[in-house]
Amino acid sequence: MNNHDTLYLAHFLFPDTSGDKRVKEVLQKGVLADRICRLEFSEGDYVQDLCLLAYKDKVHLSYLKDPDAFSYELKTPEEIKRACYYLMNCFQQTADMGQENPALLMSRRKYEELQRQAATCTLYFLSERLAAETGDVVHSPLLAKAMKNPTATSELRFCTRTKGGWSFERASYLEDIADSWLIRISSRVSEDWLIAAPFTRPQVCSALHKWLVRPSQISTP
Repeated sequence: MNNHDTLYLAHFLFPDTSGDKRVKEVLQKGVLADRICRLEFSEGDYVQDLCLLAYKDKVHLSYLKDPDAFSYELKTPEEIKRACYYLMNCFQQTADMGQENPALLMSRRKYEELQRQAATCTLYFLSERLAAETGDVVHSPLLAKAMKNPTATSELRFCTRTKGGWSFERASYLEDIADSWLIRISSRVSEDWLIAAPFTRPQVCSALHKWLVRPSQISTP
């Protein structure tokens, strides 16, 4: 991994952290990784912040902010699957795809603006703004409820090694007492899009597990 790759990874995975010892350790371990995911999850008092580094024969867990946490190595698909569900505090290890629902498409910048206002504005205002942006008056109020009163949230940043360097993807997970959403977010500065779709927590855990165990498409150094 050259210096440019390291800088790109650091900027994408850790936009809120600079020079931290554990961050440097993760970047050093990422030299031989096929994929890296930073997972931040919060539900009440249950909080996780770590990186999962996927290699050809194992997945390495590196905790970022818990001073008492240990690093772990997972070597079987079943171990990796259990970890994905545990890290998101999910006890249902089956992911029923259920009925397909329409996705909401809108500007990433507009969504981030509304997200910053969600705690102080009314639910009606938030619903109306979202509906105006997405054109969907049925599902926008449901997303607004999850934005305003989330019971669980997660941020996921995915890095995949390619022949030309690294590719990057971002996603968020929002859940309230009634609904849950997976939000795919454009990761390039030049792009301004966001897709929100109904998605259960087991579905998110299952997708993360499949992403971690899929075969690498290129040979790592």
